Amino acid sequence: MDTTTNAQTTPTAVDFAEANKAHFDNIAHEYDDQPNALERARRTAARMRQSFDFNEDSTTVLEYACGTGLVSRELAPYSKRIVGIDISQGMVDQFNLRVSNQGISPEEMQAFRAELKGEVGELGDEKFDVIVCASAYHHFPDIDGVTRILTHFLKPSGTLLVVDLAKNSGEHTHEHDHAHAPHSLIPKDFHHLVPHRGGLDESDMRKAFEGAGLGSFSFEDGLTARHDVKLFLAKGIKRSE
Repeated sequence: MDTTTNAQTTPTAVDFAEANKAHFDNIAHEYDDQPNALERARRTAARMRQSFDFNEDSTTVLEYACGTGLVSRELAPYSKRIVGIDISQGMVDQFNLRVSNQGISPEEMQAFRAELKGEVGELGDEKFDVIVCASAYHHFPDIDGVTRILTHFLKPSGTLLVVDLAKNSGEHTHEHDHAHAPHSLIPKDFHHLVPHRGGLDESDMRKAFEGAGLGSFSFEDGLTARHDVKLFLAKGIKRSE
């Protein structure tokens, strides 16, 4: 069978990254105006605070795929320092503009445009007490690889918290050992931005976390994004070296 057409039309990891970069650069100035964006960030940050003991005098935070900093700003009163990372320069600029407008120093809270590799020398070799990532994992083709990269930036016994779209609980694998195609939670116009259109489940996240060397894995769902769309929180702790 000729697979040339499929090979040409299947997006690669680079395609997804470039599409997301362009999309979020384009909407960065109006991203915070989306309906329910602030409320979703507040609920997300509140659930993260239930899962990790933030301390305003000591906790250092990395927010990966930070966007304009909606979640970071909710966590800021409970953290000593927050570093945001995003591939979109437009989102990073909005993050830093809002921080500056609030009179917060860059030493306390600042974002950078970067595509991290998990290599020595990145971010000045800084390691963090907790890394958070909200509503972005479904945009990453290789969640196993991303989780390994993020684990690199955790201190020993540091914690990774991921909040993202939960797969519909009605989906299952049938007797022929292959899964039904997941119901898309993403409008068709945005399919070029999202490889995991049906969301992620506990087995997806457990595989990614444990494969990256994270222990004490836990998975909680029940957060509501909108209507019938549910979110989960996955948590893992880096093993002491």
